[in-house]
Amino acid sequence: MKILEIVFGNSCYMSMKKSLLQSNDILLFNLLLNVGDLSKIEENKINIPKELCSEKRNYLCKKEISIINNAIIKKEKIRIWTSNYNVYSFLIMLYMCNIAKKQNCVLYVTYSDDYDKDYISPSLMTPIELEELSRLEHKLTKNEIIKYSNMWEEIVKINSEMRVLESGIVKSVSINYYDNMILDELKELGQVKVSKLVAILMKEIYLIDSLYVYLIKRLIKNGKIRIVKIDDNRFFNSIVELE
Repeated sequence: MKILEIVFGNSCYMSMKKSLLQSNDILLFNLLLNVGDLSKIEENKINIPKELCSEKRNYLCKKEISIINNAIIKKEKIRIWTSNYNVYSFLIMLYMCNIAKKQNCVLYVTYSDDYDKDYISPSLMTPIELEELSRLEHKLTKNEIIKYSNMWEEIVKINSEMRVLESGIVKSVSINYYDNMILDELKELGQVKVSKLVAILMKEIYLIDSLYVYLIKRLIKNGKIRIVKIDDNRFFNSIVELE
């Protein structure tokens, strides 16, 4: 049976391309569903802050949905790679369940934390580990697909500024949800390069680095963080501290 692998993140995509799974169709689905306006998701697009739009696939998914729909029509096996700690791929899984419910198709899911509890994302795994994880796949039951689809519909209905994932539970929150965590870390570090601050924060809660930069810049604009030394060429090299 032909298999369509759905992955989030360039790292996971490249590792899978180097694995024995490379013979399958591998779809890179980098839609950033955790932040921004979901009101036009039925049109295969979302509205996210322009600072996060590094590529069209971050906010447009018409091509990806077309590939998925074709796989459903051809009755191909569809497998989604995620974890209970990676908000990006987990939301994609919920979104796919919504599509699957409408089209009455089967979905398979792999969770990287099934392989190793410290693997918060399939992107952390080597090609061989991805091969081994594929053997731990879950075939979602019809009831599970309905449950996850309903979760997705509720998320879209609430349409909050941001979505977070905590122990496999998605919460709809305001954009300032992580402000205290960022400020507490900065209080402990003192003056620090943005790159170091972001690296430490990513170890606490996995978000893409550009989102942490966006949140830090909001705090600068709101007078909570002060720029000690600005690097106009690369913001990551700038030095910041608490205001």
